[in-house]
Amino acid sequence: MKYFNNFRPTFWSSVFTLIGFVFLVALGTWQVNRLEWKNNLIEERQSFLKDNPIEFNGDINLLEGNLWKPVRVFGSFSHEKELYLAARSMRGNVGFHVLTPFTLLNGKNVLINRGWVPRERKDPSQRSEGSVFGNLNLVGIITPGFKKGPFTPKNDAEKNVWLYVDFQEMGKNVGLSLESYVIDATENGKGGFPIGSQTRIKLPNDHLQYAITWYLLSISLVVIWFFWNKKNND
Repeated sequence: MKYFNNFRPTFWSSVFTLIGFVFLVALGTWQVNRLEWKNNLIEERQSFLKDNPIEFNGDINLLEGNLWKPVRVFGSFSHEKELYLAARSMRGNVGFHVLTPFTLLNGKNVLINRGWVPRERKDPSQRSEGSVFGNLNLVGIITPGFKKGPFTPKNDAEKNVWLYVDFQEMGKNVGLSLESYVIDATENGKGGFPIGSQTRIKLPNDHLQYAITWYLLSISLVVIWFFWNKKNND
């Protein structure tokens, strides 16, 4: 205990250290709560994928607000109205997701993410086998589409290159009223392109690292407070 003989903490250093310690611990605990929330969200999405496809008429209310479910839709593609969403493949290769308007039998228009193509396959003439016409039934995962991030540049509607999904702007571009969701096709197009099953279920989940960082900083603050006060009293 002799080590603590000269330890007489000053009032204000103790006050500020206490405030900082509480703040850092609170941040760490917040990240732990966020970790639990994110794990539950990922687990929920993964569980939905195991469900049987629901016959879907385009009415989002039938899903009770739950996206990320398999659905079966009936209708036809408008391949001449393809939209190209800049995206990487599951392996990180540069290319595009091909979003194609799909008119349901009841007249509603939805966007189908038919899958990923490399840049050299962006032109439909390079994958004509995958453009199926006429009425068909299609199974996919219903999603909200790629959202705009805080630093995402603007879409280039004139060049038909999109960085995020904007249903209103895209609808104006193709001359259709689009429903506010995207259905990710689960199968590849004929001939191998587009490559389907591009649904991103796993989300960035760094909350554990953040929590550990905040907790370690809180401990470091207490250690600094202790040695600073001891040094000043030696």
